Amino acid sequence: MKEIFRLPDTLLIFYESNSSEKVVIEFNGEDVLYIIGTIDVCVLEGKIEIWGYTMAVDTPKTVLYSIGLRGLIPIKSADGQKAVVILEKSSQTIKWKTFINKYILNYNMFALNGRRLTPPKLLLELEEKLGCWFDLSKTPMSNQRLVNDEQWQCFCDELLNRSIELEPIRVLLAGYKNSGKSTMMCYFINKLLIKWDRILVLDFDIGQSEFSIPSCISAFVIDKPLLGPNFTHLMQPLKSYFFESNDVMTNIPLYNEIVEKLVNDIKTNDLQKMPCFINTMGFVKGPGLKILHNLISKIQPSDVVQLKFNDNQDLNLHSEIINNSTKSSLSYNLWYFTSTVKNKLAKAPYLQYVDKPIRQQLVIVSYFSKCLESTDICFNDIVPYRINMQNIDVQIKDADELTQDESLDIINANVIALCVDNHTNVCECVGFGMDFMLL
Repeated sequence: MKEIFRLPDTLLIFYESNSSEKVVIEFNGEDVLYIIGTIDVCVLEGKIEIWGYTMAVDTPKTVLYSIGLRGLIPIKSADGQKAVVILEKSSQTIKWKTFINKYILNYNMFALNGRRLTPPKLLLELEEKLGCWFDLSKTPMSNQRLVNDEQWQCFCDELLNRSIELEPIRVLLAGYKNSGKSTMMCYFINKLLIKWDRILVLDFDIGQSEFSIPSCISAFVIDKPLLGPNFTHLMQPLKSYFFESNDVMTNIPLYNEIVEKLVNDIKTNDLQKMPCFINTMGFVKGPGLKILHNLISKIQPSDVVQLKFNDNQDLNLHSEIINNSTKSSLSYNLWYFTSTVKNKLAKAPYLQYVDKPIRQQLVIVSYFSKCLESTDICFNDIVPYRINMQNIDVQIKDADELTQDESLDIINANVIALCVDNHTNVCECVGFGMDFMLL
């Protein structure tokens, strides 16, 4: 039988505010609202939860990027009690629309994909005021929704009840590619921000960093909720080392060397007192599994969380296995969570697929947009920093395999890592730049 999409039996209570760009919404019990777009959120009464992050009356106004790239983010009462929320048209809405239309021509994250259940006329008018849409159907129609498992909540409660002074909290997340490790990590971080104001993240995924351009192994300190896809919360790392490739197989010894260097960097009193999450690669077969074993041995986590689609994806990360493999003496809690990526209720039947090149383009362009004072100017309007060519060492790897035209393309315009030359294989990366050379 064909699935029929319909509105919930009871809708949330919507109030039109005196301001033309604000809407007041009352949540009761298990009410859940999914927004499509970018919106400012603040609380008038009670508490709400947005992808693990708890907001109360004294919480500053927060921007929500519920744009469907990872899934629509739910807003609900944090304790099942009455909560009153103001949704306000965000200044970020026009900024991001202009930005995406200008620099990412093949993708529009603000477009409604496929079809949706049209809300009542009065709600359509409220949507117009806010510059976003409400997804009110019982099951998703045109946009994926972020869902979490009850195990996630139980795990977070377990962490919140711990005393970090007595035992460090180091949670390593492992799993196959596209199983949702980064999304789950953001949920955990948002949950723990209710108790700790700063959280350490070690990002060992060189192919898809959560907070910066790929090809680096980095440490970040998080002090704000993560309420959107990665390109909406890029930040300067605490420490970062350039790996020179998105493929770990090009230089496994260097990867392991950087891992050891970064682990030593975080052995300070301030950082040891922060909860720590470790994001790993989705390459977990053959050499990838051996790399993961070595990473666990170096990190010495308090908890290992394995996210998997099915029982065939058992990575066998029991401490006994790691100890035998790396000659260690580790002891940690091992958790198994089922990925919600393939959860039927989490998927929309007409979900638009966003391929990897566009995702990478979003990150790169968002990173370099920091140098723009407004969206009305272009990259070539900016006066660049200049440096003497004698002080720059440009290395083109595998140059023998490139044609002359391909080499010239690389030199003409390329994203480059800005590294500190310390005469070792491990180069600290202080950021990224773009080189434009006229030949």
